[in-house]
Amino acid sequence: MKIYPILFLFLYYLPITSVAQDQKSAHITIALNDWASQIVLSYAIGNLLEKQGYNIFYREISTAKQWGAIRLGEIDLQLEVWEGSMARDFLRMVEQKLIIDAGNHSATTREEWWYPAYVEEMCKGLPNWKSLNSCSHLFVMDYSGEKGVYITGPWDKREGKRIRSLKLNFLLKKIGGEAFKPTILLAIKKQTPLLIFNWTPNWVESRIEGRFVEFPPFEPSCTSDPKWGPNPYETMDCGNPKNGWLKKAVSKRFPEVWPCAFELIKRISFTNQMISEASALYEYDRHSYMDAAKLWQDKYKNEISHWLSLQCPL
Repeated sequence: MKIYPILFLFLYYLPITSVAQDQKSAHITIALNDWASQIVLSYAIGNLLEKQGYNIFYREISTAKQWGAIRLGEIDLQLEVWEGSMARDFLRMVEQKLIIDAGNHSATTREEWWYPAYVEEMCKGLPNWKSLNSCSHLFVMDYSGEKGVYITGPWDKREGKRIRSLKLNFLLKKIGGEAFKPTILLAIKKQTPLLIFNWTPNWVESRIEGRFVEFPPFEPSCTSDPKWGPNPYETMDCGNPKNGWLKKAVSKRFPEVWPCAFELIKRISFTNQMISEASALYEYDRHSYMDAAKLWQDKYKNEISHWLSLQCPL
């Protein structure tokens, strides 16, 4: 009979010991996607967690494959979940309780036609979309005849449909993602007119002054009801959504194995400026990812101190 109290104490302390050991030995695996800000910020937050005593592992993975990896606990942390490109998978898996929504950043996202600020001197009506046709000659290229050229990436954004619906005198030219930066930098160097797909936050807004074209404001009906908008016979006669969310995602095991780190991740909130600077340190200033992460940490040390003000030991 005397063994029972001892057995009870053993069973009582075993879970606590196991959790403590898991926190010290298990690796927090952070997703590395294929764009600069996400990689730089992942390294920066990884460095921050390492200084708090956590073991960090990084894994390169595509946005498409990361959801299954987070669900299985092979990835524990994704720091940049964009509404425009990831909302469907993210919200579905959160609703099914397969992954955890770790909260919003204060940054907001937008994807739209963009031009360098000097173009407004050439086309006085910008950023209003109605001025595009009167200025389309500025964007003509050798192969485009009398039509201007709008440059977009390899993604399917239904831009051709918008051009037809708003009766814009433009052709669509798709380029690979690797050609995005040199296309902008060459236009800036030569001060030539440029209309290109762009988004925020990214490196451009941190280093180059420019504007988004202002199309008719987006409404869900624009994509389904032809009667909505300036063209009563076509859909997609509007701009893209503004002020999209940017979130953080973690695995289901994250708050269980690393409860303090989970509280820290929830407190982390990137602004548009913080994200664009992270991207610019790599894309424009040409630092390595790791050096960019260290420079970013030094620039935003006050914000980091605020995130760390939560007293929560390992």
